[in-house]
Amino acid sequence: MKKIIVIMTAVLLSMSLSNLSFAAADPNVELKAAFKAKNYRKAFQISSAHAKKGDAAGQYILGQLYLNGQGVKKNPGIAYGWLKKAADQHHPMARFALGTLYATGTGIRKNMQLARQQFNLASQKGVADAMRSLGIMYEKGDGVPKNMGAAIGWYEKAANKGMVDVQMMLAERYLKGIGIKRNPGKAFAYATKAARANIIDAKYLLGLMYASGQGTKKNPQLAFRNMKLASDKGLPQAQYSLGIMYIQGVGTKKNPQMAFKMFNMAARKGIPLAQHNLGLMYLQGQGVAKNPGMAFNWLNKAAQKGLAPSQFLLGDLYVDGVGVKAKNHQLAMRWYRKAADQGLPMAEYSVGAMYANGFGVKKDVNQARNWFNRAAKKGLPRAKNALQQLAQMARQ
Repeated sequence: MKKIIVIMTAVLLSMSLSNLSFAAADPNVELKAAFKAKNYRKAFQISSAHAKKGDAAGQYILGQLYLNGQGVKKNPGIAYGWLKKAADQHHPMARFALGTLYATGTGIRKNMQLARQQFNLASQKGVADAMRSLGIMYEKGDGVPKNMGAAIGWYEKAANKGMVDVQMMLAERYLKGIGIKRNPGKAFAYATKAARANIIDAKYLLGLMYASGQGTKKNPQLAFRNMKLASDKGLPQAQYSLGIMYIQGVGTKKNPQMAFKMFNMAARKGIPLAQHNLGLMYLQGQGVAKNPGMAFNWLNKAAQKGLAPSQFLLGDLYVDGVGVKAKNHQLAMRWYRKAADQGLPMAEYSVGAMYANGFGVKKDVNQARNWFNRAAKKGLPRAKNALQQLAQMARQ
């Protein structure tokens, strides 16, 4: 009896059966055609016949169909039975699927020890999904003692098997030192692997690393190239970063008009820093005609999301009456205070100035001195000058 040879990738319970491929000599071309046409009822009939004859691959496919409710009514209990039969015949993907059922308590009582056992057996046969699952177990301490070193070891095995999502996760962790010792070189290596699979987030990360020289030699041209690829695919963070590159001339010629275009795209997708920069460009007439009203609108959006520099600039707009109907010291003070509470030195100075002059608040020299002190300790020259002026006034 010839077996159904299946090559597929599965992720936890969301295991797709639409990408099955069979050996050229396999006679079951009907099964392949059924999956390609999403004719799961026919796939169920074919795999059922094979499964009942004891064929491990047929049992595995039948278990998946019952698990996902494809071609047959969903029944996790029956799915477990068929997947166990296949796993007992050493079918690698069935072992992973069975481990997942034990780990989630689907179709069978949850048992993390048995889950780990099946994941280990599947990993020994090179199943990358099982390697990742073991990594998750060790990271969370779920069914095993928590061990970040062991977790990273399993993640790296999965990544080296080509799992791009794990490659990206490791790239970000090694770059930022999340849960592991920071290693920009490894971050760059994993991001490069993921980028070869055309993962847009990886190209964005490479753009950042080439621009900053983290994990690799600084290369503005490659930074721009990778960032543009990510931007062209609609990644908002990349569009914002590309705008910065156009403004600063990093890896390309300075181009305020293109910078405005990029910031505009990212701002409309809710990136606060892009909204802030777009507001600045409208305010200064850089890359676009001056428009104080539009400047206020975009700065307000960023300020509402808690961006301190935008909150500070809103305070300035209300003080000067720019982009708003009229000057409003009370609102200016409110926005200055929000930014100052986040530790922005210029905002701290401005709060002090409002207290010193009695603008939007009752005049209070002691409060003014306190706020000037905060800004002065952060090295702001005008705050130091303000403190000297207050001291002179006190001596008079």
